[in-house]
Amino acid sequence: MEFAGTSRKPALLTVADLVADPALRLAVVAGRGGLGREIEAAAVSELAEPGPWLQGGELLLTIGLLLDESDPGCAAYVAGLLAAGVRALGLGLGADLRYQSAPACLVRAAEEAGLPLLTVPDGVPFIAVTKAVFAWRAREERRQLEWALHTQRALTAAAVQPGGLAGILGAYERATGRAALVVDLLERPIASSRAGHEPLVGDFTGMLARVRAQGLLGAAVDAGAGRRREVHPLGSRRLRAWLLVAGPADRVGSNLVTGDLVSLLSLELERVHGLGATRQRDRAQVLARLARGTVDDLVAARWLDAAGLPDADLQAAVVAAPHAAELAADIAGALPDALTRVVRIGEEEAVELAVPVGVDLAAVLATLAPARPAGIGIGVRPGALAVSLRQARSALPESRITGRHVHAADIASSRQLLATVPAERLQGYADAVLGPLDAGERSAELVRTLTAFLEHNGHWEAAAAALQVHRHTVRNRIATVEELTGRRLGSAHDRQELWLALRARDLARMSDG
Repeated sequence: MEFAGTSRKPALLTVADLVADPALRLAVVAGRGGLGREIEAAAVSELAEPGPWLQGGELLLTIGLLLDESDPGCAAYVAGLLAAGVRALGLGLGADLRYQSAPACLVRAAEEAGLPLLTVPDGVPFIAVTKAVFAWRAREERRQLEWALHTQRALTAAAVQPGGLAGILGAYERATGRAALVVDLLERPIASSRAGHEPLVGDFTGMLARVRAQGLLGAAVDAGAGRRREVHPLGSRRLRAWLLVAGPADRVGSNLVTGDLVSLLSLELERVHGLGATRQRDRAQVLARLARGTVDDLVAARWLDAAGLPDADLQAAVVAAPHAAELAADIAGALPDALTRVVRIGEEEAVELAVPVGVDLAAVLATLAPARPAGIGIGVRPGALAVSLRQARSALPESRITGRHVHAADIASSRQLLATVPAERLQGYADAVLGPLDAGERSAELVRTLTAFLEHNGHWEAAAAALQVHRHTVRNRIATVEELTGRRLGSAHDRQELWLALRARDLARMSDG
């Protein structure tokens, strides 16, 4: 029993192998150029046109009972066999049979078509030939099964060793010759069968995109040009990671152990996840403390250090999710330096999280929670994490309305605030404040000047340059605005109300349009 080396393509029986069997005493009388053809099965038929009853890949055995001995008849017979995928023709000879030697017309037709023509001598029954064919296949299948059993044992042995995921993957590649990687939910390599395979992840981007939404059912196989790529989900009750496999497509035996590899890797991931559950609970407690209010940064640093986290600026997010505990586990698994906890916001569960500022939090949420409402706060010092969390919670309603993840900076503008007011109320406010200008003789000119003055922060020269008039003209027009509206541009309160009125009118017009 041989287990050395890697899995290889099953050794199929060739015509030459069969001819070399001394027990069969087969002779080649035509088509020697096709002796390398592989035989998948053996069949016996005396039909004049046996093609419809064949699957292809056969050695066809016949005594030529209905053979048309004319050249056209033999040529048509051989052509029909080739069209049906027959790999070789065996003609039975015997004193009591139709032929004691191969007829010349059949020899010529087989030679011209390149079809191996064998003669089966008297005393060798067809059953002996068919047994030889199927015995060869049985031996090869048994060899593959024995190899698979040996490999399964090797993988199991690797699973109980300290090597973890990488140890299991390494045993798989040594046995199969196929590269294997495990990537997390963000498609980052977390274990590889051998150093240097990590760039292979780029070859699987399209396949992962197709299967991502299918969770634990999201497997895919792509075989072409002699190469085979596979994606398999890993995890027990919930998707934890993906297994990526790449290698030669002809090593069919490797497919026999892929299921065992997936099971062992899933068990290892669940074990690691279970070990991290206590750490996740501790970090949830730290996040709860930081969420109560601002604290001294030294205190916050001690809390973070106790949870095994660095003292670094943090950014918070809040994600509404029906299965918040599962999402929190996904985030914790993908982001080792994350703080996560499950909270209730009204009648809904949500995940609060905080990560170091260097993490691309928007990209993480786009991958792990693409269809869930989410608010994202600003980066803050550790002691002020409560501020970022408050911002994230405030952005959550906007996310529900817009259907996208919302950063606090996205709503930190008066335009965003005014956009929540009905158009008729915006128009009413604008008309109330700007009505005296609208009623004046130079309405458009005064409104345009007021807008330029406010947009240039009350700088006379800058406003005049924008309007392409003299600064004294701007001063005269602003004096008229003050006189008509009763508001003083030197007052921050009055400037703000005039500016809001202009913005409100713009938004009202956009809504009407």
